[in-house]
Amino acid sequence: MTHRTQLSQEDEGLRRATRDDRIRAGLAYAISRLRDPRAHHEMTSAARMAIAQRYGTDTLGWTDEAEELIRDLLGAMPEITREITRGEYALILDRA
Repeated sequence: MTHRTQLSQEDEGLRRATRDDRIRAGLAYAISRLRDPRAHHEMTSAARMAIAQRYGTDTLGWTDEAEELIRDLLGAMPEITREITRGEYALILDRA
């Protein structure tokens, strides 16, 4: 039995498109969570991580694929480097 170790160009293109779609959907999810009634509360690194983890596991369960999505989503979400509200962070994500 032959095992493929590399994806064809078409398969790789589809994988990337799916990944990009999931990241966009994850950012939209994060924005909606941050614009809730607590938009004036402080945004923290822990909240950033929690939102990414929640989206990844709700979307793909507790799988290796979910862990990869969480890493990709965190890569698309800027680090928290100063005091900022959840609403302000949502605006930053909206521009990403």
